[in-house]
Amino acid sequence: MLHDNCTGQFKQLKKRREKMNSLDKRIEYLGLADMDYLSARLLLMSGLATTGFPKAAEAFEKIFKLFLMLEAKISSNAELTESDLKSYSHNLIKLFNEVKTKLPDTNFDSAWDDYLKTLQESYTRRYPENWKEHHLTINLDHLDEAYSYFRNNVTQNFPQEEQTRTKQFGTFIYDAYRGDVSKRIKKSGALPPAEILKWKNHSLDNLNIDFESL
Repeated sequence: MLHDNCTGQFKQLKKRREKMNSLDKRIEYLGLADMDYLSARLLLMSGLATTGFPKAAEAFEKIFKLFLMLEAKISSNAELTESDLKSYSHNLIKLFNEVKTKLPDTNFDSAWDDYLKTLQESYTRRYPENWKEHHLTINLDHLDEAYSYFRNNVTQNFPQEEQTRTKQFGTFIYDAYRGDVSKRIKKSGALPPAEILKWKNHSLDNLNIDFESL
C-alpha cells in the first residue's frame, strides 16, 4: 500500500516537473547567481584567482541566461526551454553577444569583452589539460560593477509582484542565513554573507537590493 502511494506521488511529481520550464525557476536562477557572485568575491578577496574567476564566470552565465529567458517572454511571449539554454553551454562570450543584441542602445566598450573573455578562459582552465601560460589580475571593482549592472538590468524585467523578492539578495538561499545563523558564522571567525558582499564593494550603492534584509 505504501509502495502504491509513493508511486502515485512520484508520478505526480514527474508530471509537475514536465510542465515546469526554466522560466518558472527565475527566482531560483537569481538566487544561485547571487551566491555564485558572493562565492567569487570571497575567493578573490582571499587571493584565490584560479578558483575565483571560474566561479565569477558561473555567476554571469546564470545571470545572462536569466536575462535571455525574461527578454524572450517579454518581447515575443516565447519561453526558452532547458535545451535552448544548454545550447549556449558555458560559453560566456556567446551569451554576452546574444545579450548585446537585445540591448542595442547600450554601448558596451571593449573592456566588457576583455573582462568576460578572461572569465571564459579561466573557466576552461579549470582542468590541467587546458593549462598554459595565463595571467590573472584580481580586480574586485570589475566584478562588482559588471554584476551590479546586469543584476539590476535583469531584475527590472521580473513581474511586478516579484519585485520585492528580487530585491532580497540571494533570494531563497539567503533565507537560510537569517536569524542567528550569520551571528554564529561570525562568531566562528568566518565572514557572513552580508560582510562578504559589503567588503570594499564600490558598486554596492548601485545594487538595487533591500539592504535592511541582509
